[in-house]
Amino acid sequence: MKKSIIAIVIAVVVILAIIISIVAVNKRGTETSTETIENEKMNAEVIVNKMKEKTSNIGKVVVYNEENDLNNLLGRPNQYTSKVTFEDIRLKQKNADNEFLTEEEKNEPIGGTIEVFENETDMNNRKTYIENISSSMSTLSQYMYSKGNVLLRLEKDLTPTQAKEYEDVFNEIIK
Repeated sequence: MKKSIIAIVIAVVVILAIIISIVAVNKRGTETSTETIENEKMNAEVIVNKMKEKTSNIGKVVVYNEENDLNNLLGRPNQYTSKVTFEDIRLKQKNADNEFLTEEEKNEPIGGTIEVFENETDMNNRKTYIENISSSMSTLSQYMYSKGNVLLRLEKDLTPTQAKEYEDVFNEIIK
């Protein structure tokens, strides 16, 4: 009889261990897939919309795709996977007055740009490239903030205080 009770206890313990293992594996799988879904949804358009919820200074937004990306970099190897440009309503939108720009360039808002990359390395390469160009031509200088695989670029015409407001919102959104 003692052997039967011991066998039953061992069987129950083994069954409980198996059930606990299955639950733990399923829970871990769910957490990973939720994380992945959130990361996949975090594109430039989602980020700018979250920023618009936190600041009233963002006006017109242009969401780029393969056809309207003025740099022709969207989706290319080692380049951004999503991009938006947004208007800061405190800045004069001077592109429309420039007769030397194409129609697409004239419609591009002045304020900031958000570029999302596949990984942090690609983002850092783009940031370094822009910094190198900006340092050689002061007319191209701009504020730049990065976190993870996201790059926020802001017009130099914003005051440092205004740029800091965007930086704070950006850092609140991008974890």
